[in-house]
Amino acid sequence: MKNYKKCQSCSMPLKKMEDRGTEKSLVKSSMYCKHCYQEGVFTQKNISVDEMRQFVKIKCVEMGFPQFLASMYVKKLHKLERWK
Repeated sequence: MKNYKKCQSCSMPLKKMEDRGTEKSLVKSSMYCKHCYQEGVFTQKNISVDEMRQFVKIKCVEMGFPQFLASMYVKKLHKLERWK
């Protein structure tokens, strides 16, 4: 199974094991971060890709990213596995 370098839902980097979400068996997810995926379930089940894009953009700005960088960060979100 492929270990992704970024969350396939929100694009958060998955550099550390503690950044990864968990499957039902509590094994670390190879695809998703702890913010998007816990115990085999998406934390925001009914969110659309456009809503996720806006959510991530707001979080990036809250973390100190300039607005234009936050916009660039979410530009290709729709290409991640969750949204295909």
